[in-house]
Amino acid sequence: MTNDTEQLILEKGAEVIRRNGFNNTGLSEILDAAGVPKGSFYHYFKSKEDFGLRLIEYLHNSIKPLFYGYLTGECDSLPLERLEAFFENFRRIFTNEEIMSGCPLGNLSQEMAASNPKFREKLADVFDYITNPIVICLQHAIEQGFLPDDEDVVAMAKFIVNSWQGALIALKVTGTAEPLIIFERFVFGELLNSRAPATPGA
Repeated sequence: MTNDTEQLILEKGAEVIRRNGFNNTGLSEILDAAGVPKGSFYHYFKSKEDFGLRLIEYLHNSIKPLFYGYLTGECDSLPLERLEAFFENFRRIFTNEEIMSGCPLGNLSQEMAASNPKFREKLADVFDYITNPIVICLQHAIEQGFLPDDEDVVAMAKFIVNSWQGALIALKVTGTAEPLIIFERFVFGELLNSRAPATPGA
């Protein structure tokens, strides 16, 4: 058995849990999806709870390059344009799916954070990590004169992430892109636009 087997169990398990939820997914379903015996599972994971905690890390590592690549890397586009393109890209990803299941990390947060302290702590850390590149992007916007110098970018970034997650919940309910489109319209057309100085650098 190799780390490829561990990766396969996480990958296939993530797909099943995203469809059915963590509590509604049995170990046998994860094993069947991955095509591995029970011994392989327990070689890498102490328990289903341990698998769930490692799954959070796996999901975070899967999206981390997208967050930092879009929002903190060197590129020609302006900071707020990068931020808007970032959310537009995720809207395409989530709404192109046959079954709109929302954000895997958000789903786990809804289901497990209130009932399991280990999940809550792990998920809180991940949401801090995914908020950080948005903070960096907003700070770049301040430095380039597109937001006021005294803007609380940490609070703003948290508001944006929380609002986005709410829109992703609504996406699952409506089965349409409308909640994400409304989110983008108000964040970029109202919230950020209303804070921009009359001229950059003003």
